[in-house]
Amino acid sequence: MALPKITQENVHLFIPLKVAKVTEMTAKNKNMNWEEVLIKFYNSKVYDLLEQEDTKLWYEGPSYIYKSFEREQNGEPLDI
Repeated sequence: MALPKITQENVHLFIPLKVAKVTEMTAKNKNMNWEEVLIKFYNSKVYDLLEQEDTKLWYEGPSYIYKSFEREQNGEPLDI
């Protein structure tokens, strides 16, 4: 059985779990409130890229996305 093709129309199915994991990791590691982290993440360039199927960021694990978000927050360039 072939797996369904991931498109811009259905990539959103992968995003909530990734956002939850990145938010949890950031809140724990930075000793921040998860709600504050969630707002920062939703307003980040990394989140914008996560929503775009063609970046394939949705395919990466939470650790990679977390590290990318951390780089962005530190003003470092993204390698996405």
